[in-house]
Amino acid sequence: MIDVSIIIPTFNRRDCLPDALDSVFGQANVRVECIVVDDGSSDGTVPYIRERYEACELVVIEKPSRSGPQASRNLGMAAARGEFVTFLDSDDYFEPGTLAERVRLCREGGLDALFSGFRVKFVGRRWDLVKNVGTSARRCPADFAAALRDFKIAPMITIMYRRSAHAGLKLDETLASGHDDDLALHLIRTSRFAFDDVLAATIVQHVGERVATPRNLMIGDAQLLQKYAGDLARLHGPGYLTRRRAQALAGLWSVGQFKHTAQLSPAAGHGSMAMAVALGVLYLPRRWWGSLRKRAMMRVVRAML
Repeated sequence: MIDVSIIIPTFNRRDCLPDALDSVFGQANVRVECIVVDDGSSDGTVPYIRERYEACELVVIEKPSRSGPQASRNLGMAAARGEFVTFLDSDDYFEPGTLAERVRLCREGGLDALFSGFRVKFVGRRWDLVKNVGTSARRCPADFAAALRDFKIAPMITIMYRRSAHAGLKLDETLASGHDDDLALHLIRTSRFAFDDVLAATIVQHVGERVATPRNLMIGDAQLLQKYAGDLARLHGPGYLTRRRAQALAGLWSVGQFKHTAQLSPAAGHGSMAMAVALGVLYLPRRWWGSLRKRAMMRVVRAML
């Protein structure tokens, strides 16, 4: 029986992917299945890893055209055969011996989801910097209501879930960002879960590399608020939802996303909103006075909601 399936989306990462795969197949006391979903690489990734890891439990899924990492993860989740499922990015890696420990914690605790610690390694400067993020340095909400207060819960690669408890689980590909937050909220809402102190994985952050643009972060946050608006109002009150929504919409407006501001606003047909959006379009240059514009927009939105 396969203990855990590891899903790795990749695109043109032949040079760094072996570090991720070596960290998977080097795990002790656990049977792993590694599913690499290639998003149309042109650097020879697929034949290279097939030859190098021929003797390992490696499944390679080739996509005919690019559709992004979330679509890749969904393909991997559908193909997984392990008792548990977890994730890894092609330039990150697992710490030695941590998969067996996480599987043990899930089995002994009867858990359907587990959120582990991680390291962030910043590379490309004159020296490398490693930051450990265990439970003492991150949010560990006790329940769904607490998790809703801040969507930033856990990176994707620190999440492990029991496959039988979440049959058919898929990531929401319509979100611009925040897919890990959405998955964490779903698992906390529907699972017996826990946070542990195992520093399970290292996230490698290269200088100048952006995981998501400010624009997509703002849009994703507003989309999550729309998705969980009913739960936020029910568990924390309409006033709390209004404040969160005002902050999100002001953030969108401050980075020049006037169309999304109007689309995601509950008062999109309101004359004041139309005026605010129109003024935003005329307000140039967009890169200047971002903080001032955000504060002004928050006042406008709060007045309307």
